[in-house]
Amino acid sequence: MTAPLGMALHRLARRHRAQLAHLLAAHGVHAGQDMLLCEVWEEPGLRQAALATRLGVEAATITRMVQRLERGGLVERRRDPHDGRVSRIHPTPRSRLLEAGVRHAWAQLEETMVSQLGPDADLLRELADLAAESLAALKE
Repeated sequence: MTAPLGMALHRLARRHRAQLAHLLAAHGVHAGQDMLLCEVWEEPGLRQAALATRLGVEAATITRMVQRLERGGLVERRRDPHDGRVSRIHPTPRSRLLEAGVRHAWAQLEETMVSQLGPDADLLRELADLAAESLAALKE
């Protein structure tokens, strides 16, 4: 019997995250932290609220992630020069040393999946995007 679609997607997401966690462990980064770091590497100085929106998580989750990354020396909070109530998140030189390895881990997992799926990889990507858009529309 075929699993319901939601269960199949959940299983895929869990396995993808587990494999990504394995690849990221070599760089001392946990799955989830990589997404935040990628956002900060791409656009240093983002506000925590912007990070929460981009990653689709609650503000409290971002606060905990930033605190953990700050303790690890990978990001730093700086006060906004125009509004002292606002903190902006910046990558540290130490995190920049990890950037290539983290991006390589993502590329390695992508390459593995694409090689396993062949031409169906593009179809899966399209269907996953369509499903994500459909679920997002339910909230509106």
